[in-house]
Amino acid sequence: MTGLLRGPWGTVLVLANLLNAYVAYGALAAQPQGAWDEQTLTGIEFASALLIVLGATTSLLALLPVRRRTLSPWWLAPSLAFLAMGAARWAYVVHTYPQGG
Repeated sequence: MTGLLRGPWGTVLVLANLLNAYVAYGALAAQPQGAWDEQTLTGIEFASALLIVLGATTSLLALLPVRRRTLSPWWLAPSLAFLAMGAARWAYVVHTYPQGG
């Protein structure tokens, strides 16, 4: 039975990780022109928050087949890496470009 479940779970997780990669590219590739560039900073913060949510959702989605031993534990690694990237990028932007008072 595990062989039959491996394909659909793998397909769903690959698609979810591709979505994570797309959002991560948006969060990491965008560079603000300066501390005054609020639109870009807001976009980076939104993409980082979305990456955190998607990474956590994908991790929770991957937990079910990993716990049933349908898929190997390595399927958790990409989503946890995307989660960490989103948190690190958000923390970097908040630390580097503090809001002016």
